Amino acid sequence: MAISTTHFRKITTICIRKMEYSYKFVGKFCLPMFKSQNNSSFSLDWINQIPSSIVIIDTNFNLISASPRWQANYRLELNDIEGKNFIDLFPELSQDLQARLKYSLDGLRDIKFKYNAKNCQYSSKDSIWHLNPWKDGYGNIIGVIIKVEPISKTQELEIELHKTKLILNQKSSVAKIGSWDYDVQNETLNWTPIVNKIYGLSSDFKPTLENSINFYVEESQEIIKKLVSEAINSGKPWNEKLQLKKSDGEVIWVNTIGRPKFKGSKCTRIIGTIQNINESRLKKENNVNEISSEYPLFEKVPLGMAIIDMTTGKFLDVNQNFSKLTCYNKEHFLGHNYKKFINGQIKNKIADLKAQLTEHGSFKPIKCTYTNQKNHNLNIKITGTLIENKDGVKGLLCTVENITTQAKLERNLKDTISSSREKNEQLLNFAHMVSHNLKTHATNFSLLLNFLNDETGKVQRNKFMSMLFSASDNLSETIKGLREIVAVKSSINEEKKPLSLNESLFVVEQNIAGLLKETNGKIINEIPDTTVVKALPAYLNSILTNCITNSIKYRSEDKKPIIILSVEEDKNYTILSIEDNGLGIDLDRFGKQLFGLYKTFHRHKDSRGIGLYITKNQMDAMKGKITVESTPNQGTTFRFHFNKK
Repeated sequence: MAISTTHFRKITTICIRKMEYSYKFVGKFCLPMFKSQNNSSFSLDWINQIPSSIVIIDTNFNLISASPRWQANYRLELNDIEGKNFIDLFPELSQDLQARLKYSLDGLRDIKFKYNAKNCQYSSKDSIWHLNPWKDGYGNIIGVIIKVEPISKTQELEIELHKTKLILNQKSSVAKIGSWDYDVQNETLNWTPIVNKIYGLSSDFKPTLENSINFYVEESQEIIKKLVSEAINSGKPWNEKLQLKKSDGEVIWVNTIGRPKFKGSKCTRIIGTIQNINESRLKKENNVNEISSEYPLFEKVPLGMAIIDMTTGKFLDVNQNFSKLTCYNKEHFLGHNYKKFINGQIKNKIADLKAQLTEHGSFKPIKCTYTNQKNHNLNIKITGTLIENKDGVKGLLCTVENITTQAKLERNLKDTISSSREKNEQLLNFAHMVSHNLKTHATNFSLLLNFLNDETGKVQRNKFMSMLFSASDNLSETIKGLREIVAVKSSINEEKKPLSLNESLFVVEQNIAGLLKETNGKIINEIPDTTVVKALPAYLNSILTNCITNSIKYRSEDKKPIIILSVEEDKNYTILSIEDNGLGIDLDRFGKQLFGLYKTFHRHKDSRGIGLYITKNQMDAMKGKITVESTPNQGTTFRFHFNKK
């Protein structure tokens, strides 16, 4: 009769199970036939019938027997290894294996561990070893029976959990440290009984990640949540001292340690420990509090002083001057973290300050502003130095000095220096402006006198005489304006006035009439008669004179100089444009130095490099600005933005 494959497999499975049951039966009733330590006789013929991979060793770790499967899997012959030390066969496991064998000889059952065999015949080299005590008929342990089987994923997890529990229990019993194991994937938390004692919980309490964190005080809760998140997401371990509120309401200090475990790139578990350090912590804080008493000047120095715990960042003590400075009593600070009281100016420097403390034991003085309880803004200077008491307990001694008066004096000094520098610059500008304006008048007089001397016609001579009288009047007005500037020492202190742009231009045209005639220059005025700019009279005349004379001075040899003046208005400025057809300026080359002192961009006998510098400073003094457009050999357009305010 034919037997199906499925039916055959079922029969085979039943037979194997019966044989393994027979193995267990034989182990209980027939093993006394083997020759034990008391020389009783045992028979181990049954082991040759077992389909499983099994090996038996005595109390001295000598190999007694092994099943055919075990011999085949590890490529070992019983005749070669019988009576030899089993541990020597697996030197890479020597310490780990020996410890587990001893546990088994002590009576611990079903000890499991994973082994990656280099010479194993399993399709997967990872195998699981089951260690159980081998007893004689009287219940005496006479060796160890080891069963080896390929490992499944489920078994692998069970082994890891078993190993973890074994380690955790060992640690707990020795150091009174509670241990825990969090399964990230299944969101399950297991811990040792000592953790229950630390939390003040009964033994039947079922821990979860959430309810275990809820026992921490509010500030510590946020910290532990962040630590767990960082461990899972980035593999960052932790070792922190935090505050925990027990079930009876008592707040204690604990030291918690967490270590993430990864498979591939995914965190699967976090294992860790927790220890009650409340007594040692309180002792340390008391010792730190004693630091201030070791410094007799703590209350006597005319500075604010504070001592901060280097571990927690909390204030341990402050002196009376610190309280006076801040307008808060001592209790306002004690027990609170210093970060609660500092502003952004200092927060941004914390990392640097810590680095200085680590390297030098102190940090350089820092200056910042502080608003005290009375809402007074103070300028303060803070210094910090690491100190320790006779027991070696470290704290941070900070001094806080009110430098508001000093800071005010420093600001005044800086303002004075800045004002002096500005006035010196203004004086220099003024000297250049006087020189430039008077030279313009002198040149105009010289040209008009030459024309008058060469002219024989009565009508033309009368015309030139009229020009000379006008030039004389303008010179007088210029000198008068210069006197006014000198009287107030600095033009910056003179108030701007609404001035008719066309009236100012008319005066300038008269002052340069000789120059225009000599060069056949032409001014095209497109400025509306109603245009008014807010400016200093002397400055406006100087700006117009400088810009127009420069247009004539740097004219093209093959062109008559033409200067076009026009005006635009926007919300904030009245914009005067002065356009010429002269040599132009290469702004790509000279744009950055265009308004520099003694900077020239064309060769000319009268070029001194001060005109544009003066003009720029004058516009700046009137809160205006200048923009320039220029094309070499085509011309330049200057735009003067006169501020309407």
